[in-house]
Amino acid sequence: MKYIYYATLYDDNGSVGVSFHDFPSVNTFGEDEFTAILNAQEALEGYLWGAEDEKITIPKATDSKNIVLKTGERLVALQIDTTLVRLQEENKLVKKTLTIPKYLNEAGIAAKVNFSKILTDALADKLAH
Repeated sequence: MKYIYYATLYDDNGSVGVSFHDFPSVNTFGEDEFTAILNAQEALEGYLWGAEDEKITIPKATDSKNIVLKTGERLVALQIDTTLVRLQEENKLVKKTLTIPKYLNEAGIAAKVNFSKILTDALADKLAH
């Protein structure tokens, strides 16, 4: 599902705070404006993803013209696509520890082999059959 919501950025004791007019319980911050916006994107993605899963009513976005800002506050539009968020989560990498013979390890390193790719490809092939 695709959404556009507005985040309000404000100065907060040396950092940049973030709040959402439509989601008062979702807040975050960043050391600077760039980081605050990235954190806002991530916080809202997580909230909306969870809300969809839990069948929580998601409010219609308030029109930016109807959001009243205090002095020094800035409004930022965030576009969220929970379909992409789900795909990214499903494809998260998981670290595995495994044991292989020393000679294969040394030969693989010498040949600049990507061990993770080979294991991933071999598992995908094996599980496809």
